[in-house]
Amino acid sequence: MTETYVCAHCQATVERSYEVRSLIRTCDECGENGRFLHRSLVDSLESLPAEQLPEDWESMALDDRFEAALKEGLIQLTRE
Repeated sequence: MTETYVCAHCQATVERSYEVRSLIRTCDECGENGRFLHRSLVDSLESLPAEQLPEDWESMALDDRFEAALKEGLIQLTRE
């Protein structure tokens, strides 16, 4: 079984055989070096109520959205 990770910059995906919250790598699509978030985290960002999001939400990279949502208490990470 593989896990899907999403580039914070261009939202290209990569598959890996292990599960972590995020990984750092250079994207094959956009060439940016940065965080790839696990698909489940990206999905949790997409389900947040629009009225609770910052004004610049749409222009933020995925990893910035994730950090903002954590700081605002819109999402919580659970220990597994």
